[in-house]
Amino acid sequence: MPQVAVAVAAAAAASAAQAAAAAFVAGWVAAIAGAVVGAAISYAGAMVFAKKGSSGGFDGVGGATRMVRQPITSRRLVYGDTLVSGPITFLSVTGNKRFLHVLITLAGHSVEQIGDVYFGDTLVLSGARSGEADGKYRDFAQFYKGTGTDDGDAELLSVMRSYHPEWASQHMQRGCAKLYCVLGWDSKLYAAGIPQIRALVKGKDDILDPRTGERGYTNNWALCVADYATSPFGIDAPWADIATDTLIASANISDEEITLADGGTEKRYTINGVIDTENPTGDNLKELINPGAGLVVNAGGQWRILAGAWRPPVVTIDESWLTGPIKARPRRSKRDLFNVVRGVYAGPASLWQPTDLPVLKSETFIAEDDGQEIPADREYLFTSSAAAGQRLQKIALYKNRLQAEVDLQCNLFAMQVTVGDVVRFSRAAWGWVNKEFEVVQWSLVWRDDGDVPYLGVDLTLAETGAEVYDWDASEEKIVAVSQASTQPGMGDVDPPDGLDVTEVLYSTRDGSGIKAKAVLTAGASPDALVQSYHFEYRELGVLEWTALPQSISPVMEVFDFAPGVYDFRVVAVNRVGASSDPVQVRKEIYGLAGKPQTPVGLTVSTSGGYALLRWSQSPDLDVRQGGQCRFRRSPALSDPLVSESATIGDPLPGSDTMAVLPLKTGCYLLQFVDSSGTPSDAAWVASDGATVLPFSNVGEVSEAPVWAGEFDDTGVDDGKLVLSGAGLIDGVADFDAIASFDALGGIVASGAYRHAAGFDFGGMARRRLVADFDLAVVSVIDTVDQRSGLVDSWASFDGEVAGEGDASVWYRTTANDPDDAGAVWSAWQRLDTAEVYCRGVQFETRLSVSDQSYNLELSTLRVRADALA
Repeated sequence: MPQVAVAVAAAAAASAAQAAAAAFVAGWVAAIAGAVVGAAISYAGAMVFAKKGSSGGFDGVGGATRMVRQPITSRRLVYGDTLVSGPITFLSVTGNKRFLHVLITLAGHSVEQIGDVYFGDTLVLSGARSGEADGKYRDFAQFYKGTGTDDGDAELLSVMRSYHPEWASQHMQRGCAKLYCVLGWDSKLYAAGIPQIRALVKGKDDILDPRTGERGYTNNWALCVADYATSPFGIDAPWADIATDTLIASANISDEEITLADGGTEKRYTINGVIDTENPTGDNLKELINPGAGLVVNAGGQWRILAGAWRPPVVTIDESWLTGPIKARPRRSKRDLFNVVRGVYAGPASLWQPTDLPVLKSETFIAEDDGQEIPADREYLFTSSAAAGQRLQKIALYKNRLQAEVDLQCNLFAMQVTVGDVVRFSRAAWGWVNKEFEVVQWSLVWRDDGDVPYLGVDLTLAETGAEVYDWDASEEKIVAVSQASTQPGMGDVDPPDGLDVTEVLYSTRDGSGIKAKAVLTAGASPDALVQSYHFEYRELGVLEWTALPQSISPVMEVFDFAPGVYDFRVVAVNRVGASSDPVQVRKEIYGLAGKPQTPVGLTVSTSGGYALLRWSQSPDLDVRQGGQCRFRRSPALSDPLVSESATIGDPLPGSDTMAVLPLKTGCYLLQFVDSSGTPSDAAWVASDGATVLPFSNVGEVSEAPVWAGEFDDTGVDDGKLVLSGAGLIDGVADFDAIASFDALGGIVASGAYRHAAGFDFGGMARRRLVADFDLAVVSVIDTVDQRSGLVDSWASFDGEVAGEGDASVWYRTTANDPDDAGAVWSAWQRLDTAEVYCRGVQFETRLSVSDQSYNLELSTLRVRADALA
């Protein structure tokens, strides 16, 4: 028993525990078990061709796009571009029954190219390349293409022999185009069994063009018909019997560019389809003639191929030709008439499935037929263009409506015409003056009038006219692609309608704190047969996907997600287990490192020299639990920057919604800080510092721009107070590597500046102290010559501020003369606004940064003393 047949038997006997391993064979090979067990396909079976059959009719394009199990099969001839399947001529399983090997013979000759590959109506490999499939089949299908030439088959045969060394030279199918498929089992992808495998083929590549004397690929109608006429699998006529002049004229007509309604052009007549040599030669020839609206005539041993086009009359028949009575039929029988043409064509828009053309109706002809619509059906299955199909419909209709026919008994003058010629004929009694007819029948006959027998010619003429072939782009109706529909198989599943990933923080019940979860929400698939959804994810840079349990709901929650960038995808699964194409998104999961949401609802009211701030509670769990509400103040009255503000007041728990701060003029900024220390963007509210108590300014001390005080890890740069660099010049190993000498070794984390001036009120006095300064956080390594990109692309010419910095003014008081060395001073206290009772005050400003790549710049620094007016 062949190995495949053994595999089938093993699959049939598999127990439930073995079902997974045997699923490949049970799902696929069982579908072809009849052919295999009957030894119709042998393990290394070569293809056997039958030349032509004598029974059965042509069954249309459908037969060319179906994959069938046939060990002995007729040759198929592919002309032009079309979607092709074919007989399975090799079948095997390997890899412990997990891989199915299928060889499909696409054509009984070499072809120009094998392009896109489809599973049913699903594109699985695009372009002319071989190799792994695209999309969801990527890891489960490989394709190797053989165009039928030695070079074109080399890769395919090499791969086949690597799996099957018994595939020897007698099995090469030399000269035949073929597709070798290696399918890896997956219960979801192949739930419906072996897919219908089809390929887009650019067909026969050895067609002779007598205009150039060269052979190659073409879909020119006349040249394809001539190829079939001379093919040993067609009429098998010698090329010497082809009327070359007529063929060249028809080839030129076929190549004429016809203007389309959408503004483009296309060749007038092409052939795109598959001929099965099992069908009678005459039937095949009719199918090939159909898309050219023409004739193929054997006259005097010469094959004349005539494209559908107006041909001027070659001769005028007069009474000198006639030897007998004339039989005329001015009108056809009503059963032979039609005034409506319904047609179908097969083209790429419908994956070469028969598709309706717009119905062609003639109101004029309907009126001639007493208002009765008489339809006729026409098939143009070798015509891949809706526009070309409409032109053929019109030719068929107009030919039918030119109804006059006449039978003539002629002498041997009629030897100068043949079928397909256009002639003129006059008959005054019927009103015919040089009326144009086409010769549709020509017969050489013996005549016997009672005297000496002689030869004569019987002609049948059919009315014709140039208007039959007239065409204008305005007559074309554009056929929308949506009109071309195909029936989906059980393996075709509509994907989910989108995928959204939302990050949510949650508080664990086991006391392990706050964690992040990802909520995956897919849009429901419109496919009525979908029963479940399968979600997967993987971190960026990881190859393997992590599969989640299948869910009947299109929503899935994944708990305890570590921060990172992830790809998420989902497929819809139908009742037989087949999966859709995946819908995929990329999402960054921040976890506890994610930026909290910006505060909302911030307001300020004043009372008694204090500012009362209120806001809405943070929606972030890691702010409410373990986080803070942090406050800063800027002297700006609108649109303040965090980098130009300083802290004011102490942070509050993240769950709070109210704070009392010193009242100062400027903007108050509020930031939520989560439990990991990540701050939100700031919300702000402005205050003019107004109070009901009247104050007057009794003194002010300012340090800028002289800065005459004492420096502790601080200094002056360009008139601004800054923190010092952390490095020493004599410790530099590579001067070229120093980005900024002012920031050598980075910036110190903190420093202080003792003000040169304080207050001496001359005696004990009650005063309100208000500190104010202008601050900016700057990057010390962000220099213009180090930036990339165009200036217009920079977010800020001054650079981006990613670090945090702060400055605060501190004060101490004494009841003694502040200039006395023995004066007793209070402890240092932070100054935003303060009310004191003392004689003297001293000040100190403290600076700090969170990142040594940044520095602070204080351009102003002053303290004002106010007294009640």
